[in-house]
Amino acid sequence: MAHFGRRIMQLFSLALVALVSVATALSTSGSKLLVVLDPSIKKQDYSIFFDDLKGRDFDLDFRAANDPNLSLVSFGERAYDQVILTLPPTQKALGPNLLAKPLLEFMTSGGNILVLLNPTGHALGSVREFARELGIHLPFRDTKLVDHFHYDAATSPELHDTVILDPATDLVAVPHLEVDSTKKILYSGSGFALDNNHLLFPILRASDTAYVYDPAEELLESDAPFVSGTQAYVVAGIQARNNARAVIIASSSMLSDEAFNAADSANRELAAGITKWTFQETGVIKLKSVAHKLANTVEENPQIYRVKQDIIYEAEISEWIDDKWVPFVADDVQLEFTMLDPYYRLNLTAVGVSGDSEVYATTFKAPDQHGVFTFNLNYKRTGLSYIDDKRTVTLRHFGHNEFLRSFEIPNAYPYITSLVVVVVAWMLFIVLWVFSGPEKAPEKKTQ
Repeated sequence: MAHFGRRIMQLFSLALVALVSVATALSTSGSKLLVVLDPSIKKQDYSIFFDDLKGRDFDLDFRAANDPNLSLVSFGERAYDQVILTLPPTQKALGPNLLAKPLLEFMTSGGNILVLLNPTGHALGSVREFARELGIHLPFRDTKLVDHFHYDAATSPELHDTVILDPATDLVAVPHLEVDSTKKILYSGSGFALDNNHLLFPILRASDTAYVYDPAEELLESDAPFVSGTQAYVVAGIQARNNARAVIIASSSMLSDEAFNAADSANRELAAGITKWTFQETGVIKLKSVAHKLANTVEENPQIYRVKQDIIYEAEISEWIDDKWVPFVADDVQLEFTMLDPYYRLNLTAVGVSGDSEVYATTFKAPDQHGVFTFNLNYKRTGLSYIDDKRTVTLRHFGHNEFLRSFEIPNAYPYITSLVVVVVAWMLFIVLWVFSGPEKAPEKKTQ
């Protein structure tokens, strides 16, 4: 009987461990990953890349681009948490569920997308439309990125289309995207230009001497390149307002085994950093709680304050690092106290740690203006999840029994003094008037 009981406890322990392992997945958005891969693309050419994803607890589902049963949404819910869209060189169009509208709807529902463009051909119309919605302009024809000063002489001694990018200068700073600056990034493919979308940001750009040209012109010095210099980008990312993320890489060859295994190559580190950010394994912060109250009181989040009262505002923020939540440390968290326009814009100061969160707080005096006000915590930084929290409160004026009495206002002392002087002088005048009248004349005696 005791042996049976121990067996039950062992099974329970195993089930508990399995449950905890699922609950502590590396990605905060989920582990179901769809890989759209054309049969003409050899999976073994990207084996290291896919094995690294599997090693981070992702459940990969490989499907063909023209699979009629492929759907990103099932019964109103996302069928996948993440999507890797590898453009096939042999397909003229993607399936109906991989058009621009379904992809955008997938992001609207919170899904993340990684698009790997074909290194040997131009992008399909649906992908071009999807990229244009994000603010990325892809070249219309089959183009190549070349650099006559920074190229790999072993693989492209004449065309110079296998360029070498320097992580120290060409990699744009993104939180938790770190690459060894002593290594090099090998790239072979095209480039694209970026629009003025404030949600869009570059990740990897070309060097000053690079440019994108059309090989059909058979010119290495194009008079009118599609884009040139540091305005040519090969990796760019966007984070939507709902914190869904998308990254477009101009060439899938950057993630191939050949690029990973090259001498002094930083491609594998870069691929890990890009995918971790795209699939919300890094750069994820959350607002755990918000509280506001009067100074020297216990009651939190009252709906009504009075003008000129001292108010305390506190916010707890956490960051997802290495499969757990830890306190998020920053020095640029701000609070706006607004009506129509911000009355106050205050810096929040870290005052301590509460569990897995950093506590930020500030104390301020309510403005002398009654109305409806909003506590607005709007924290948006490149590469980090957005925090946008608004709490509405009412600011009332003084009650009739809450105004200061005259004797409590120093500026009223002259007026009070003048009033007292007038009253005293009037009383003295009355007394003098009554008791100091004219003397009566003596009466005359009559016979």
